[in-house]
Amino acid sequence: MNESIDNSRRGFLTRFRQPVKQVQQSEITPRSVARPPQAVDEALFERLCDGCGDCLKACPNSVIELGDQLAQLNLDYNECSLCGECVKACPTDALHTAMTIDINLRPHFTQNCNNYLQMECQQCASACPQNAISIQADKLPHLNHELCNGCGQCRASCYASAIVMQLYNHPR
Repeated sequence: MNESIDNSRRGFLTRFRQPVKQVQQSEITPRSVARPPQAVDEALFERLCDGCGDCLKACPNSVIELGDQLAQLNLDYNECSLCGECVKACPTDALHTAMTIDINLRPHFTQNCNNYLQMECQQCASACPQNAISIQADKLPHLNHELCNGCGQCRASCYASAIVMQLYNHPR
């Protein structure tokens, strides 16, 4: 029992800082499918989402569907407008306003891209509300992953079907 405990104010606060640091540095659970905007961490989402379908009914763009009784995003036929209606409709807080408005999808540009095939095109860059796509002549478009929110407007605008949305688990 020779442990010396620093009872000063600084010592007291320092003892409580360590658990907070551990929480901040905890690993994000990677997603296996795209979730609606403002979804909580995947492990928590899987426990909270009860598959009620309220978010699906509230989505004006019809891009939310149920897979394995959990809400997931499908941008194959439309883009997400990030309107927040799904978040408002969620009774379990699996979608929560405290989470960042980001979809864990990012566009992948294929070699069918007109710009890459030396036919000038800037459809995807023009459609991107975040200005996350830049175009250089005769090259595939360049994506700024930090600016992109995964909404899929670039994909919807591409008449050459040269954009595939892929899962993007944010590095911490």
